[in-house]
Amino acid sequence: MTGGHLADVSNWINNCRLAVITDKNVSHFYRDSFPEGQLIEIEPGEKSKTLETVQSIYEQLLDSEMDRKDYILGIGGGVVCDLAGFVASTYLRGVRFGFVASTLLAQVDASIGGKNGVDFKSFKNIVGVIKQPEFVICDLNMLKTLDRKEFIGGIAEVIKYGAIMDKGLFDYCDNHSREILDMDLSVIDELVYRSASNKVKLVENDEFETAERTKLNFGHTFAHALEKITHLTHGEAVAIGMNIAGTISVREGLLTEKEALRLKSVIQDMELPIYLDIDPVELFHAIRKDKKKRGDKIGLVLLEELGRSVIKYMDLDRLKLILDDLYLHST
Repeated sequence: MTGGHLADVSNWINNCRLAVITDKNVSHFYRDSFPEGQLIEIEPGEKSKTLETVQSIYEQLLDSEMDRKDYILGIGGGVVCDLAGFVASTYLRGVRFGFVASTLLAQVDASIGGKNGVDFKSFKNIVGVIKQPEFVICDLNMLKTLDRKEFIGGIAEVIKYGAIMDKGLFDYCDNHSREILDMDLSVIDELVYRSASNKVKLVENDEFETAERTKLNFGHTFAHALEKITHLTHGEAVAIGMNIAGTISVREGLLTEKEALRLKSVIQDMELPIYLDIDPVELFHAIRKDKKKRGDKIGLVLLEELGRSVIKYMDLDRLKLILDDLYLHST
């Protein structure tokens, strides 16, 4: 993990033959700064994160006779990093790869930790591997061309780290909301550094998500279900999911109402949603397909206080009753 700039990426690759995987938006703005190599462009957005896209990339790599001594570089946001990492981890049983993260979401979360995968039949990240990139460059200047909605969506992941393990980061978000929304790069640098450091800490202790790393899923059980049944962005869905998880934490006697309200307030201050009027039955059926389901139970990350989280397995029947009640009374 490093700061740095896109223009310096060649220093990390050691003169290997290179394939650059990116999306058309990133290529439009930054192609002139890309290192020399084969360019593979995908359509921007989650719709490209499929096995069909992976197959297309394999074909282009084969056509150019890329081999195990060559290098794959993903330049882009979370979708590009997921795809590039998955392709690199599986093509010829694995070639070297690294990332230049161009979105806030990728810089604080998606490019870090080695999870590489694709969606299948609209279920998020259901096919994938865990393999670490050799480096991640976070070029903050690339955020200047990021769509505002995407930028704000990345803030949801920063709030997540504060809520689950870093009260100081949560307080920092609360105290600097204006500067964050104005994209003050000195403030954003602090957010990226602290968020990435928190994720690295969890990944180093639990690379394959058997215990503590699961806490990174705070709000995501609900978010992934919401993304399947709505048109919400990932960040918007995570924001709503965190609010639901915070409310359930109160219901379970873990979190005080005061702290749950503060979580909700910080989410709203960042111009993120906290509620969407949907059918709780439809939401529950989507949750049943979540990777964290174990038989008739599902793992939820709940809060004991802001900055401290716990993993709790809840009966699916109980979760359904809670969701029905939450939506009956408007979350």
